[in-house]
Amino acid sequence: MPKFNRMQRDRDTSGSYARKPRHPPGLKGKDIGLYYRNLARQQKKDRGEEQPQIRLGCNVSVPSGVLTRVKEFMEEYNRAPTRDKRDVDAQFKRQFRHLLKVNFEDFVAETKEKNEGLDYTNAKLDETLQLELEQRQQEDNGRERLAARNKLPTMKYAKKIVKAVRKNQVILIVGSTGCGKTTQVPQILLDDAISRGCASSCRIVCTQPRRISAITIAEWVSYERCESLGNSVGYQIRLESRKPRERASITYCTTGVLLQQLQSDPLMHNLSVLILDEIHERSVETDLLMGLLKVILPHRPDLKVILMSATVREQDFCDYFDNCPMFNIEGVMFPVQMLYLEDVLAKTNYQFQKSRDRRPKRDGPERQMNHAAMIEPYLRRIRNSYDSRVLEKLRLPESEGCEDIDFIADLVYYICENEPEGAILVFLPGYDKISQLYTLLDKPKTPKGQRWRDHIAVFPLHSLMQSGEQQAVFKRPPKGKRKVIISTIIAETSVTIDDVVYVINPGRTKATNYDIETNIQMLEEVWVTKANTQQRKGRAGRVRPGICYNLFSRAREDRMADIPTPEILRSKLESIILSLKLLHIDDPYRFLQTLINAPNPDAIKIGVDLLMRIDALDKTGTLTPLGMHLAKLPIDPQMGKMILMSALFCCLDPITSAAAALSFKSPFYSPLGQESRVDEIKRRMSNNMRSDHLLVHSTIVAYRESRYAHADRDFCYQNFLSSMTLQQLERMKNQFSELLYNYKFLTSSNCKDSASNMNSEKIPLLRAIIGAGLYPNMAHLRKSRQIKNRVRAIHTMATDDGRRVNFHPSSVNSGESGFDSEYFVYFQRQKSTDLFLLDSTMVFPMALIIFGDGVEAGVTENKHYLCVAKTYYFKCDQETADVVLELRGNLEKLLLKKALYPAPIEDNGYEKQLIKAIELLLSLDESMGEDYMSSDEIDDI
Repeated sequence: MPKFNRMQRDRDTSGSYARKPRHPPGLKGKDIGLYYRNLARQQKKDRGEEQPQIRLGCNVSVPSGVLTRVKEFMEEYNRAPTRDKRDVDAQFKRQFRHLLKVNFEDFVAETKEKNEGLDYTNAKLDETLQLELEQRQQEDNGRERLAARNKLPTMKYAKKIVKAVRKNQVILIVGSTGCGKTTQVPQILLDDAISRGCASSCRIVCTQPRRISAITIAEWVSYERCESLGNSVGYQIRLESRKPRERASITYCTTGVLLQQLQSDPLMHNLSVLILDEIHERSVETDLLMGLLKVILPHRPDLKVILMSATVREQDFCDYFDNCPMFNIEGVMFPVQMLYLEDVLAKTNYQFQKSRDRRPKRDGPERQMNHAAMIEPYLRRIRNSYDSRVLEKLRLPESEGCEDIDFIADLVYYICENEPEGAILVFLPGYDKISQLYTLLDKPKTPKGQRWRDHIAVFPLHSLMQSGEQQAVFKRPPKGKRKVIISTIIAETSVTIDDVVYVINPGRTKATNYDIETNIQMLEEVWVTKANTQQRKGRAGRVRPGICYNLFSRAREDRMADIPTPEILRSKLESIILSLKLLHIDDPYRFLQTLINAPNPDAIKIGVDLLMRIDALDKTGTLTPLGMHLAKLPIDPQMGKMILMSALFCCLDPITSAAAALSFKSPFYSPLGQESRVDEIKRRMSNNMRSDHLLVHSTIVAYRESRYAHADRDFCYQNFLSSMTLQQLERMKNQFSELLYNYKFLTSSNCKDSASNMNSEKIPLLRAIIGAGLYPNMAHLRKSRQIKNRVRAIHTMATDDGRRVNFHPSSVNSGESGFDSEYFVYFQRQKSTDLFLLDSTMVFPMALIIFGDGVEAGVTENKHYLCVAKTYYFKCDQETADVVLELRGNLEKLLLKKALYPAPIEDNGYEKQLIKAIELLLSLDESMGEDYMSSDEIDDI
């Protein structure tokens, strides 16, 4: 009978027997059960049987007295003078919607028509410039510097380059390191225009992937032309510029700056020549610019484009631009000896010791196994070529790369002792490693280091350093000292330091990696490619034969990729999509498919969805007023929204601290064995705010106080803080403030200005503004279990995409109990032994309701509720729901108005009443905190 019943149950509608679905192979235990549960749910949904289940959370009804006060603020806000009751939405549509609706091709056509007949010819200026050029070439300085230029290989191709540019709209120049293409090609073209009497129609722009290269190259070219910077040569980077004269000029600028200029003139009518340098690096901006040029060039037949690349897959660029002509220029290269880790260990006899400042690796055993699988076959091949002690050291995973900074310092001293004079260039992956090595060489602890300390001049080189600090690296060191430059990948191709003879290449760099499936992007330290190694090697052969010390084995090099993966294939795309929208590219899917390497459509969809959720795009995919401002800010859109909201709500200083740390790094470091002490310090300095982001600000405030007392060195040492990181965070905060001031959201560019920080002590507001920025990155803490005899609580939590997560052990929220709210925002999650939230801030439901998306009122089982994004449901009486929804509508209009008329909110103006209403609702967090956690959410075991 049971068998008959099962057969009946499995009979399908046609009378035949249906085979029950089997679970996919590889599933075990609980995963099999989850598979069948999800399958059953899907079948119910397909049959229309599944009803949405609503689980009501805490009660967010506002006490009547408070609600009355909120209504009064709203009434005062609504009693604005008639002139201020303008329909800002209609105004926005009139002023901006036309531009936003226009696609890129139409925008190009409109601009073309507007600039038709434009003529920059100025015969008098042309004559003057000809006389100046002739005079300079007759002067001693001019002759000497021209003679030096003529020694560069590029100058031998001068006539061919000029001829090719005249005959073709696009050409590709491929040149190895040191050939002079970046400095000479623009000058060749400018001098040709001057000598032919048409310089007034000549304006050359040369893009650079990095700020420092734009500045240093412009300064050098000015020197070669016997001029001061800002005459015929200048530069333009974000927040800094020394622009040249308008005509007959060369401007070196970052690629991002040029993309921004395209927003007003997509056809670049004021340019005659555009040079895209270092295109082989495949930065996102360069790939986007090349894609845009495919559309622009047919409309600007007189615009000449020169692509410049190192010898890395150059044929790809040639093919992309319809098989354009290509020039190959050989660089000035002396022979460079390549040494690998096994050779370096044999020479230096360095002994590895576990560093006190290194944390144990979570993936230690797996890492050891992977390293052994790579190295053991190689060791068998070379066992007769190297000493057994060298072979044993090669077995240590920490022997390769830059994990042991002491090893690199020892190699620097070895070169000082055993090799002739010449600068040493050390490549390191990031600011943190640069800081470690700089400190080690500046304040050595070993006798060898102390012996050489006064004989070396150490210069760090990093894109985040101030321009003035970066310039010192190019100067000759004092007599009797050897220059040591510690640099990121910035010195690989973008910057040439002409006295380098020795290169130390640990083979590591920082790169972004993006997992579409988990929507997780990480900035990770990875192995460089073979192409990177060749570029680094080339830096050692500029002035005479050199040596490149690779701190990885030949076996490791065999496993390296040939070339880097294009950045656009390993990046989140929100910022890119915003930039495209500001350029009137209405369909990012279609445009991005036209690039040399098209990103995954799923990655584009994730980016578009996020921008819609943070109100940067509307439901049709059109840029919103908020999106217009976020597109102009050179940071992640979520960070941009956070600092914009901080300007409106007058809490600038703490929020820019959070944004700076998320954009850069935490100022804390954890020496091996001191993790618990660091955790104690963090929790003490966090002041129980339940926020990793606000912890950074309280740390910065304490650091400022220690500096005023001239005790900052002790403060950093005692609290495991990096003073260099703290100083960099302060510089970034000032940059953010200056941007907001330039966009007229602030009355002062000082992030500590009192008018911009009237609410900087209101913790509930600060948490809400962080939530407004990081949303929709949400996590819900369902249980916090305090187990007896254990100090740390155990958490059960999930992100809104259903993934189980936990606080990272380094977070101040890790292991804590007694949270006043069960909702958290985060910026980044990381997969290692578990899926962790690297950073988090506790937020209250009212903050989600005010600043979240998809907020609706509803009724279920005779209970009223407010929901956020159909994910989080809160009990709420009808009156509160009506007031909150009206407040959200007014806030949306206020943001719209600020897009039209950027200005700070006046302290006594009517707009301030709306801000007060929001502040009052958020202040309930402190008084209602206990009510926000259900009693069954906290278990004692």
